[in-house]
Amino acid sequence: MKSFLKFLVFVLLLALTISLIYVWQAKQPGPAQVKVEKFTPADKPSLDLNSVDVLQRLDEEYTKVTAAVVPSVVSITTTRTVTRRMPIDPLELFFGRRFPDQAQQKVTSLGSGVIVSKEGHIVTNYHVLNGTSDVTVQLNDGREAKAKIVGTDAQIDLAVLKIDLPNLSPLSLGDSDKVKVGQIVMAIGNPFGLEESVSQGIISAKDRRAMNDSQVEFFQTDTAINPGNSGGPLVNIRGEVIGINSAIYSESGGNQGIGFAIPSNVVKAAMGSIISKGRVIRGYLGVAIQSVTKEIAEQFKLDSVRGALVTDVTPGSPAEKAGIIRGDVIRKVNDYDVKDTIALVNRIAEADVGSSLRIDLVRDGAAKSVLAQIAEQPADLVARLNRNQSDPGQSEESQRGLFAGIQVQNLTQKLRVEANVPATVNGVIVTGVDPSSPVAQQIRPGDVIEQINRRPVPDVNEFESVVSQLDQDNPVMVGIARNRQRSFIVIQPN
Repeated sequence: MKSFLKFLVFVLLLALTISLIYVWQAKQPGPAQVKVEKFTPADKPSLDLNSVDVLQRLDEEYTKVTAAVVPSVVSITTTRTVTRRMPIDPLELFFGRRFPDQAQQKVTSLGSGVIVSKEGHIVTNYHVLNGTSDVTVQLNDGREAKAKIVGTDAQIDLAVLKIDLPNLSPLSLGDSDKVKVGQIVMAIGNPFGLEESVSQGIISAKDRRAMNDSQVEFFQTDTAINPGNSGGPLVNIRGEVIGINSAIYSESGGNQGIGFAIPSNVVKAAMGSIISKGRVIRGYLGVAIQSVTKEIAEQFKLDSVRGALVTDVTPGSPAEKAGIIRGDVIRKVNDYDVKDTIALVNRIAEADVGSSLRIDLVRDGAAKSVLAQIAEQPADLVARLNRNQSDPGQSEESQRGLFAGIQVQNLTQKLRVEANVPATVNGVIVTGVDPSSPVAQQIRPGDVIEQINRRPVPDVNEFESVVSQLDQDNPVMVGIARNRQRSFIVIQPN
């Protein structure tokens, strides 16, 4: 009986609970009623297209240029194997080395390039190759191919590749001497791995040097150029390549509106030499020169501080045969103004071997013109010419300025092993430092100097070339490798 009563109480409580739930749910508010808002979209543009017909046509022209050039731009991926030193496991102090002390790792880098021939020749930057021969090219249509390196020109940061694929669309190289400041240009490339990116701007300036010691007279542009754009084309509104994007000025590593491109005429000269002769051949005049200063202009009765002063003439050279003598101030080459020594070196280097150039100069205050037949530049000319740009009468050591008293050698395999220099480090090794040298407190024997003002110095000739062009009144940033660690030091002028 008691069990039945307990069961009956349980049933009543359950029924009461269910009833209370139903009552509570009934009192809850129902779903909110959605109010239909009135929405009337615009039925036409804010402006009549006929009132902005110029902008409309310009918009259409931009898309035409883009569609015409993008299929000729390629993305470049390079792969190289680097050896990294493995950290020491504390247990190895007791149980010996259990694993190799070095490990190999694949490292990839990205860049851009532009197809310049139906046979598959591609122009890019030398630094894009990153010291490797394993180069893969991807086209706009998705095709990929391994590229062969036809030749390189480290002096102007240029490389020529070749791929074996059909139905290629090359772009033509325009005449960079006709480019004017303010002209509209586009940069196409692979920034940060974002393929086929297009940016638009203008030519901001001509004859720029990305660094104080640069030998290339770059175009400066405000077109957005970022890491990965290197090697890509800078094109005009006709779709012609008027430059190869090479460097940026940036404190952040990204675009700050100042980019530099190698002019197309410089590219054409180097590319033609590489393709036709398998090596870089430059023109040669045979003069030692120095820049014109205000004091020199006054002494030589010049109307402005521009030109290249001839300090010496090589016997038997084209300059001697043309009648150029010491003391002449070269002002023009084939109507192109020569504002300084580097401008003259570039004008001569770009000239075809065997061609005749009209050289306008000033001698004893009087204008004079001569014809010089250009010869082939000797292999060691660059270092010698740059040394000759210093003040006459100085010794080789004093010409080095901030680097006086520093002895360097090419980093041979023997020296690399003796100094325990990793395979990834390239430069010149310091073999001696004079205690009185301006850099004696910062550079030591055994250091490997890899860069000076961000310019690589892979051998002694390039080291001498770079050092001889430094502005001795400005700080110099040096990239070194010491005890298997890389760092930068800044050398201040005295």
